[in-house]
Amino acid sequence: MTHKVLHRGYGITIDLSASDLGNPDRPGLLQEIHRNYKPDLLYCLGAHEYGTVCPGFMTIVEKNGRYHARHVTRGEVSETASESELHKALKNHTAETASREGFNVSVEDRAVHGRRRTDVTVAGVGGKKIGYEIQISPIASGSVDNRTRTAVGDGLTPLWLVTNENSLAIDRAPWARLNVQRWQDVGSGDALRVRGGVKALRMVRCDWSTQRECPGTGTRCGGWHATWESTQAHYDDMVRMTAVGELVTLFMRARAGRRRGWHMWVKPSDKAEFLQGRPEPEPYLSASAAGSTATLLPAVPLPPDPHCHYGEDTGIRAELARPRDSGDPIDASDWLSKEPPPEYRSTWNVDGWEIPGDVVPARLALDSALQHLKALADTLPAGADIAAGRIDITHADRQRWLAAQEECRRLAAALATHPWLPTTHDPFSARRALFAATRKAEAVDSANATYQP
Repeated sequence: MTHKVLHRGYGITIDLSASDLGNPDRPGLLQEIHRNYKPDLLYCLGAHEYGTVCPGFMTIVEKNGRYHARHVTRGEVSETASESELHKALKNHTAETASREGFNVSVEDRAVHGRRRTDVTVAGVGGKKIGYEIQISPIASGSVDNRTRTAVGDGLTPLWLVTNENSLAIDRAPWARLNVQRWQDVGSGDALRVRGGVKALRMVRCDWSTQRECPGTGTRCGGWHATWESTQAHYDDMVRMTAVGELVTLFMRARAGRRRGWHMWVKPSDKAEFLQGRPEPEPYLSASAAGSTATLLPAVPLPPDPHCHYGEDTGIRAELARPRDSGDPIDASDWLSKEPPPEYRSTWNVDGWEIPGDVVPARLALDSALQHLKALADTLPAGADIAAGRIDITHADRQRWLAAQEECRRLAAALATHPWLPTTHDPFSARRALFAATRKAEAVDSANATYQP
């Protein structure tokens, strides 16, 4: 037992040795969690920090007048409970869909060694076998890892089907998420839309038209960055596409941070473009490596840290507070990016000032936004008429006006905070030089547009 535990719902660390549990802003926290066991809520602090395999879920108990957090053993949690009606409905629907598409299906497929029982196994094209693990109830991360390694060892491609955006199966193995909570809705078409797990590769232009900063420069590099975005495919289509090889698994390892990486189902063409001939990272640790703490924990106690780290964000709270499947695009720019055009890489020399290439496009984007705002204002009624009540502005026009204003503010703020300006000894002259460089760029663009070779 231990006195520290993670609360995945709130994204906080609970210290049971403290009178306020280390969270003075939550006075009723102890009454909320004591004798109110909820799987997937309280989690082992050590396992999360070091990525080791453990039963995972925890509960609060009282012993000798003190509160402790203890692991919930296998059999106590609902992951080993009997099938729910929703589980049965999804299992039967998966098997029926695959059979209807002409594939051989095995339900409750038991391995001869006795360590695996797969909900649905679909024999696809070319000897490929998809093993569906339909996981409705909470499950510990160690169970996901062990069952996934067993399935892979038996020649199966695992597919964990979940209905909870916080399921620990997400990104620990190939997965898909449906937003269905009742077994009666399984036959409904919209309920079987795949909300997560199936991705498409998209190259996003890193210029000033987007609000997203360049992950490399912090401004805009002018190039193209790869992102993985959800496709919202239908589950029935996914069953067919995984069996015929139109969707394949891809593991993208995280460059840094606590998570290992992302598992996803993608088209073979997207996978080939993304990998660029590089080998795919190995997603599954061996059982000995996953279960060993010798390489993860220090062999001797660490020396005392003389520095105060009060208030520093270790990343644990932010990681736990957000859902494991948020639906947001996954940044893959570290793996795949395309070079920017020459104007972003060049430097403008005006009146002795060396202006970075990305600053001029920023000024051009602001000028364009201001021109759009002026053109929009010319189409709207006069402000005096609106104020006097002689004429009104429609809701759609008002929204367009507000959006145009906000775009001008965003670009002006981005230009004013560009890292180049603080390095100049005379900001006023620097802005004049930038204005002149912008006019030159406009002249070059105009000449290129009118020239016909």
